[in-house]
Amino acid sequence: MAQSPRPPVMGHTLRRVVFFLLVLLTTLIALGLMASAFHSNGLSPMELLLLLLYAILFSWICISFWTAFMGFCVILFGRDRWAISRQPGASPDSAAPPRTAILMPIYNEDSERVFAGLRAIHQSLAETGQLDGFDFFILSDTRDPDVWVEEELRWQDMARALDGKGRIFYRNRPENTSRKSGNLEDFCTRWGGHYRYMIVLDADSIMKGETLVEMVRLMERHPGVALIQTPPVPVNRESLFARILQFASSIYGRMFTAGLNYWQLGESNYWGHNAIIRIQPFLDCCGLPKLPGREPFGGDILSHDFVEAALLRRAGLEVWLAYDLEGSYEEIPPTLIDYAKRDRRWCQGNLQHLRLALSHGFNALSRLHFSMGVMSYMASPLWLLFLI
Repeated sequence: MAQSPRPPVMGHTLRRVVFFLLVLLTTLIALGLMASAFHSNGLSPMELLLLLLYAILFSWICISFWTAFMGFCVILFGRDRWAISRQPGASPDSAAPPRTAILMPIYNEDSERVFAGLRAIHQSLAETGQLDGFDFFILSDTRDPDVWVEEELRWQDMARALDGKGRIFYRNRPENTSRKSGNLEDFCTRWGGHYRYMIVLDADSIMKGETLVEMVRLMERHPGVALIQTPPVPVNRESLFARILQFASSIYGRMFTAGLNYWQLGESNYWGHNAIIRIQPFLDCCGLPKLPGREPFGGDILSHDFVEAALLRRAGLEVWLAYDLEGSYEEIPPTLIDYAKRDRRWCQGNLQHLRLALSHGFNALSRLHFSMGVMSYMASPLWLLFLI
């Protein structure tokens, strides 16, 4: 299969120069206005510290602002001609596309919701006429024996009702080592050789069949691409807190993801679910070691998705955000307490990226992704320090 054409390097460079120049100029203007408010007879050490904090925090705001602005322009004037879905790519082989594994890693989840979501995905795939190209894997790390038994019973019911023998599989892992990343690694080493691609879901993910088929088609046409991430849209929650977040996402979500794709292009990021991955490069490149030291900065890498994307990029493969690919959904935590519990896990994982951003071998954009993950949680205490 011939290598697919790519946007010219000059185009990549120009977009990023424009983007980061806008971020830099906006930050310098704001910094100049802040400095002008101080006394003209020099700056004290405290004022210098204040300016340093302000520069860091305002540049963080500017990155988000100009990302959203670029996305607004892309949507206003039409689709991005360099989006992965717009590139012609190579002609796929005449043979039928390879089988793809749809993975649902679970851990003590609501099994009724998990299997209802899988049935919906299965039905949507069947309506496309492409169901034979996909197998389903429920990869359980559940330790609660009652939930474990319920999962197996619901799997048997689903396989029997959908005539899924040989296509719908269930596995409970004996030991929950390395959490979700270890769960996926176990699948890849044991069954990955039977598939070219895997589509990774979360327990609360739902995807349309047309979207799944299109993801495989894009991977077939672009052999240099290792991962395509779709932007999942939050749905189905009814609490006031969740509905506010869902409304906000419907307003700015697509605009922001279009902006991310505008300047990241083939060096995008992985969000851990609702994405398709080429299995062999993932196996070759994405083994995750334990970090030295004690938690929270040592131990298992929790926010493994950022790291796996960086490792794929380090190997010279491309990672894309398909901002214009619809039909990808997720359910968010319904209450503020549930959201805080999830955020606590993410906080520990993203703070581990502080040491990874300084590790050898990663390119500049991967280091920026790590730094942005850190700033997601460092910005609040830095603002507090700034106010103090």
